[in-house]
Amino acid sequence: MTQDTPQSPAPDQPTADNRSVTDRFLSSDGRMSRSDRWVEFLSAVLLALATIATAWSAYQSTLYGGDEAAARGASNAATVKSAHYAGEAVQIRGFHAILFVEWAAAVSQENQELEDFLYQRFPPALKTASDAWIATKPLVNPDAPSSPFVMSEYALEEDDLAEQWQATAEVELAKANQADETSDRYVLLTVLFASVLFFGGIAGKFQSQIIDMAMLVIGSIIFLAGLGILLTFPMQ
Repeated sequence: MTQDTPQSPAPDQPTADNRSVTDRFLSSDGRMSRSDRWVEFLSAVLLALATIATAWSAYQSTLYGGDEAAARGASNAATVKSAHYAGEAVQIRGFHAILFVEWAAAVSQENQELEDFLYQRFPPALKTASDAWIATKPLVNPDAPSSPFVMSEYALEEDDLAEQWQATAEVELAKANQADETSDRYVLLTVLFASVLFFGGIAGKFQSQIIDMAMLVIGSIIFLAGLGILLTFPMQ
């Protein structure tokens, strides 16, 4: 009578313990449950939405970056023009001062011919201011202005142009700064939506449905928060 000896499983045949481990860690060996399919579907939807939002944010950031460059260039050009007209005003004012001093010297020397000659050659701005200054009787009135150059009647077109271009430069600079700030905000949104891609991408990769759903929930919350912020931003 022979005794039956226990047969050991073949090396290539998985045991019950091996099958339980495999079932736990390799979900592909079993059929996907309905909840798993929902996780995969929602993950795909979240990834698609996050991809679109990321691309849109990057696109808007690029547009506002271009606006910032254009406005900053316009501001620099306006600043150059303002400096140009301001320099011209200084030169003209210096010429007027020399002409006025020569005229005043002719008056003090009672050289009527030279006085009339110089006065007739006063530019309009200097002549208007000089007439208003003479009307204040500066020789006998201690409250009279010290010269026609400090009076409101003395106005140069170049000074006005310099102020106008400087104001334009400040407006364009403000536009550039605003566009730069908006571009930076869209860059931050791009990073935010990229994190949604991460959470949506790893959802469904775990063997725990709780963890998978947690990744989806976190990604969805971040996406909705980013979308809410996006809707408050200016768009082109």
